Amino acid sequence: MRLLIADDEAVIRQGLLSLDWKSIGMEEVYAVSNGEEARELLLSTVVDIVIFDIRMPGMTGLELSEMVRERSMDTAVVLLTGFSEFDYAVKAIRSGVYEYLLKPVNPRELFDTITDVKLRLEQERYKRNLVREHESQEGKYDTVSQVRNYFLKVSKSTLNILTDLAEEFCHPLSLNELSQRYHFTSSYMSKKIRQETGYSFMDILSAVRLMNAATFLQAGEKVNAACEKAGFNDQRYFSQIFRRVFGCSPSEYKKEEHDASDIRFGNVLEKTAKRQAGQL
Repeated sequence: MRLLIADDEAVIRQGLLSLDWKSIGMEEVYAVSNGEEARELLLSTVVDIVIFDIRMPGMTGLELSEMVRERSMDTAVVLLTGFSEFDYAVKAIRSGVYEYLLKPVNPRELFDTITDVKLRLEQERYKRNLVREHESQEGKYDTVSQVRNYFLKVSKSTLNILTDLAEEFCHPLSLNELSQRYHFTSSYMSKKIRQETGYSFMDILSAVRLMNAATFLQAGEKVNAACEKAGFNDQRYFSQIFRRVFGCSPSEYKKEEHDASDIRFGNVLEKTAKRQAGQL
């Protein structure tokens, strides 16, 4: 496994770097002195576990943790924090950070923590592989499985909400309706979904519907039927959003051959979110 240490204090950084990481299965260890360097390395190199100082120049450990979550990186985050920043660390754990450690950190405690995080990461990967193998054997990769697997680290209540969304995408579905079902205010639920997933409610719902519309078109459905079955009630709007995400009209898409990965939920969601942000 690969480990990244990011801390702006040279003494702490060098002390951590000098530990015998190979003894607990860390074959490669990187060290950087600020958040921007950590960001660049994460975007260019596959890293399994990161140790972030909660406060660093460039980007803080919390901001980096948020980036890892938003990009759905297969990376476990451990935060180093001072006692005065304890509340921030607690919030971070709720947002998907695996563990936090108070400074000054004891090497034995650090090794025990990283060993535990490594085990949890391996277990999560093993479960994901089992699901993929099962879906491959069944010859299908249904909407609910894709959505649940993509958002493994969200809270149970948010996962339940997203599961309902994935199951009921073909019906009229709104944030207000789901928030009432789960006894939340719509503003709270909107914020909760955004914080835990990195995407808005409409990003996720649109991506689910577009993914299924593309699947229906590939299966030979007419454009109006694919539009209706995917949950869109306005074919003109459907055609507009479809073109912006897939780069062609639904009728053009229907005539072409496409790789299955093009309509996996994660790929469609990323394109949909960029479209909503005006980046496509």
